Amino acid sequence: MLTRGLAALYRAAGVLAGVFLVAICVIVCAQIVARQLDTIIPSADQFAGFCLAATSFLGLAWSFRGGSHIRVTLFTRALRGPAHRLMMMLALAIGSAITGLLAWHTVAMVIQNFARSEVTSGLVPVPIWLPQSGMAIGLVLFAVAMIEDLVRVILGYDPIFEDGEENPTENGEP
Repeated sequence: MLTRGLAALYRAAGVLAGVFLVAICVIVCAQIVARQLDTIIPSADQFAGFCLAATSFLGLAWSFRGGSHIRVTLFTRALRGPAHRLMMMLALAIGSAITGLLAWHTVAMVIQNFARSEVTSGLVPVPIWLPQSGMAIGLVLFAVAMIEDLVRVILGYDPIFEDGEENPTENGEP
C-alpha cells in the first residue's frame, strides 16, 4: 500500500514536471511573438529557467522509478546471486546517501531563503524560495524513491526500477 501511495506521488511529480515543460514552451513562444511585435516580456528567460529547474528535479523520482536513469546495472547484471544483491545494495546505499544529503541541504536552503525573504535579481522580483521549492521537492522524492528501492533489496525483493527497465510501458508500477 505504501508503494502504491509513493508511486502516485512520483507520478504526480512527473506530471507536474511535464506541466513545467509545457510552460517553457509557452514562454518561448510568447517571447517569439513579443519580439515580432517589437516588445519584450520582462524576466521571461528567468521564468523559463525556473521552469527548467522544476522540470528537471520534479521528474527525477518518476524517471528513476521507470528505469530511465543511467545506473550501474551494466555491471550488476554480470553478477549473480549474493554478489548481485550486495552490489545493488551498495549502489543504492551510496546513491541514497548522496541524494539524501543533497535533498537535506536544498530543503535547508529553501527554508533559509524563505526566512530571509530573499527575492530574485531580475526585472520581476520573485521570492527565491518559490522556484527553489521545485528543486527541493524533487530531490526529496528522488531520495525517498532510492531509499524505497534500497529497503526492497535489503528485504530480498528486486528494486522497482528494474521492472521499469524490463517493461518500459508500465513505467515501473508494481
